[in-house]
Amino acid sequence: MADQITLEEALELVEFELCPEGWRVKNVNGSVYGDVLGKVWGDVCCNVYGNVYGTINSRQWMFIGTPKEELKYLIEKEELRCLIEEGADKDQLLAALDRLEDSDD
Repeated sequence: MADQITLEEALELVEFELCPEGWRVKNVNGSVYGDVLGKVWGDVCCNVYGNVYGTINSRQWMFIGTPKEELKYLIEKEELRCLIEEGADKDQLLAALDRLEDSDD
C-alpha cells in the first residue's frame, strides 16, 4: 500500500500526549484539511478557511470584514433585500453604500 502513511511520517505531523482522560493531539505541525471536531487549546498560527462554531477565548466568534465584504455578504445572504422590503430607512441604506465607497478594499 504505497498511499498509506507510515507511523514515522504521521508522528512528524502530529504530536500526542497522554492525559488523565486519555490520549489527545498536542500539536499539529502542518495544515488541517477538514474539520476539528473538538476543542483547541493553544494558538492557530495561520489562516482559518471555513467556519468557526463556538467561542475563541470564551468569546463568541464573529466575522468582521471590510465594509465591501460586509455589504457583499449582506447581498449574498439576501439580508439587504430583506432590509429594503422591511422598510429600512434611506439613511440606513445610504450609510451602507457610503461605507462601501469609502473603503479601499
